Amino acid sequence: MKRLVVMLLATSALAACATVPIEPVAEGDGVDSAPALRGALVEIVEPAPPPPPEEPRRQARRGRQLSPLQALEAANVAARQRPSPDGFSAARHVFTYQPGALYELYTSPNYVSTILLEPGETLNNIAAGDTSRWMVTEAQAETESEGRTIILVKPQTNGLRTNLVLITDRRTYLVEAISQAGTTYSAQVAWSYPQNTASTFGAPPNERLNFSYRIHTIRGRTPIWAPTRVFDNGRRTWIEFDPSVAAADLPPVFVVTGEGAELVNYRVQGQRYMIDRVFDRAELRLGTRAPIVVRIDRTGAHP
Repeated sequence: MKRLVVMLLATSALAACATVPIEPVAEGDGVDSAPALRGALVEIVEPAPPPPPEEPRRQARRGRQLSPLQALEAANVAARQRPSPDGFSAARHVFTYQPGALYELYTSPNYVSTILLEPGETLNNIAAGDTSRWMVTEAQAETESEGRTIILVKPQTNGLRTNLVLITDRRTYLVEAISQAGTTYSAQVAWSYPQNTASTFGAPPNERLNFSYRIHTIRGRTPIWAPTRVFDNGRRTWIEFDPSVAAADLPPVFVVTGEGAELVNYRVQGQRYMIDRVFDRAELRLGTRAPIVVRIDRTGAHP
């Protein structure tokens, strides 16, 4: 009887470890249960759960992104247009107009700086960031051909900086006015407009123009009739003068080659010469005994 109890306890333990049922052995069967127990005591080990999938590695950090204020400052720095030595015609600095550019105007408390618009351009509205310490007024300048709008700008003291927004019937100008002590200031700023050149001069609207010319005075002082810009379309060349210069004061054109200087024919279109050829070097000469000579060098090929 004692042996039967032990067998039943062993059978119950095996039922808890295995899913296969084991029939109990009755007393008096004459069967030795030891082998059956040895065969049934097999530990069934469940497979270990698979390891959790590895998290994807984070991508390497990108370069540090600019904050909104830093992005604005970087954009403004890239958009600023400053006076350059090649941009002057007498005391007037001529910028090349680009939408969205910021044009710097240097002023002084003891002087009045002027902004000159395109001939026939009408000023619709003007706004200044600091109206209490800056004088900004509009005036009209009459020429022989048509009127031009002039904006007068004067600071009350030095060390100031503000912006001006000029809204006209043709475009919007963004100007940054800077005041400083001393006698150096911007007497006048104006713009050239390459995007209007093709239609103005009869060139095909999709034709690209070459503005790579250097204008410099090689004899005498820089005259008021010095060209403001020169450009070509690969076949013709245009020389542009300031509208304030009378046609009677404009000089003749000489094309300079290895054989010398040759007087060339040209047609007058308002304040511009149109020459039916392209040259590498030309000179404008005015005077007899000690002529003033302004040289024009072509520095780049037609695109």
